[in-house]
Amino acid sequence: MTSLHKQLNPIAIAILVTAAISIMACTEKAADNSSQVETMVSPVVSPIPQDKVARLQKEAQEGDPDAQYELAYLYENGLGVPKNETKALELYQQAADQGHPAAQDNIDAMNKSK
Repeated sequence: MTSLHKQLNPIAIAILVTAAISIMACTEKAADNSSQVETMVSPVVSPIPQDKVARLQKEAQEGDPDAQYELAYLYENGLGVPKNETKALELYQQAADQGHPAAQDNIDAMNKSK
């Protein structure tokens, strides 16, 4: 046997393996916790440029269901426009009437929260 083999005994090996497993477990737990912290932090909402709001209003009045949906979302959440759930529901309904896929879901969600 080499001198290295003589120096390592089963107790030392067990301690090294236990330490390695503990470090791996702590690393995995830290990774799990970091994803939880990210979800707890509120996202930063960028201000909505008024030219975008004006464009959406024009397109919504012309009957564009995507613009109606986007503008409804802005009114529902008060982003770039004053919060107005009545106006949001009207716009979601206009978009839903034209088959917009998410508009009816948002109408249902808003009605449930009342």
